Amino acid sequence: MYHGGGMYVLAKKLFPICRSITGAGFRQSLKILDEAIGGNILQIHSIKSGTKVYDWIVPQEWQINDAYIVTPDGEKICDFKENNLHVLNYSEGIDAEISLQELQNHLYSIEDYEDAIPYVTSYYKRRWGFCIKHKDRKKLKNGNYKVFIDAKHFDGVLNYADFIIPSTQNCKDEILISTYLCHPSMANNELSGPIVAIFLAKWLLEQKHRKYNYRFLIAPETIGSIVYINKHLKHLQKYTKAGFALSCIGDDNAYSLIHTPREDTLADKVALHTLKNKANFKEFSFLDRGGNERQFCAPLVNLPVVGVCRTRFGDYKEYHTSKDDLSLISPTSLENSLKAMQEIIMNLEINEIYKSTTFCEPNLGKRGLYHTINTVSTNSQIPLSCNFLAYCDGQNDVLDIASKLNIQAYELKDLIEKLKFHKLIL
Repeated sequence: MYHGGGMYVLAKKLFPICRSITGAGFRQSLKILDEAIGGNILQIHSIKSGTKVYDWIVPQEWQINDAYIVTPDGEKICDFKENNLHVLNYSEGIDAEISLQELQNHLYSIEDYEDAIPYVTSYYKRRWGFCIKHKDRKKLKNGNYKVFIDAKHFDGVLNYADFIIPSTQNCKDEILISTYLCHPSMANNELSGPIVAIFLAKWLLEQKHRKYNYRFLIAPETIGSIVYINKHLKHLQKYTKAGFALSCIGDDNAYSLIHTPREDTLADKVALHTLKNKANFKEFSFLDRGGNERQFCAPLVNLPVVGVCRTRFGDYKEYHTSKDDLSLISPTSLENSLKAMQEIIMNLEINEIYKSTTFCEPNLGKRGLYHTINTVSTNSQIPLSCNFLAYCDGQNDVLDIASKLNIQAYELKDLIEKLKFHKLIL
């Protein structure tokens, strides 16, 4: 079992990097994640700027080196090197002296969260800008301000990474684990998903038996998943049994599930079964979507992918601000989120539809699966084996039965093996 300390160390290593949907920061982060899983595991792909994918065009690559504002008093503010959120993500470059009135048109702040720098992007329309704490914005004096952003756009590539952990049973069906890695220095919103995904992959690689193939995808949000779907749609539609889009999964509050539009896929079923009894669990419809589940569940794509979070994106005050820092996540919360995903996988792996092989109740006592003495206390307690078999009708799967028994499906593993050994189910 992995401990959260190593996950948190990885978060601290990734946190300072300025990332966006393209560029060196994204590639650097992928390299760090690859090293964390053991090296040469992630398959890194690229797609050229200007490539048309469905209704979208892959944007030019963005490179930023420095940015700041100098006030009329000579003070340097909104310094990119102090906090990379100070610059509008994907901002154009500028080197000019302008009035406060003009500058205000290019500043972004949050009026009711004065001490936070907002995270603002402009990927598909060229503009320049700075993000500033509202309390600092209110202090700006009239006069001329030097604005400097050393950034450029150029024809380059958009990167994403995937890898497959193969089934040990020659199964062709796949489980998709998707997350994104395109935001700059935010801990819960950005880093928790990839970190939990990477440690989940490390754990899966150690398992001796895997029913499914596990496809992991780390891509820029929205455009990255659209590119991936465009390239792999037929395969994904044919083989994806269930999928999970991980986002905002590092805080210590609620577990949240964002359903597919249908709400009846295997992904919906296993995620709800696994998470529903966890503290402060919250269940959302597809109307409350926000991550890459938007693309995987879109009409014409229609993949069985749910969103899995702790506190859902947008539901915590620090979301998309500088306050979403390393203090918002912890080793314990990261470890617990990993355990939750491991439980989802174990429940998937054990899930089958079984049918009893005997008419009426089998004689479980002679097989050591039922008590052989009748007393008041024994008669009042129906063994788990008997209750499980009572629902093995060829229609209920293990998730159905486990939900009736109010236990996790994977907790039935040993019992199922015993029943199979005695040929009481098939």
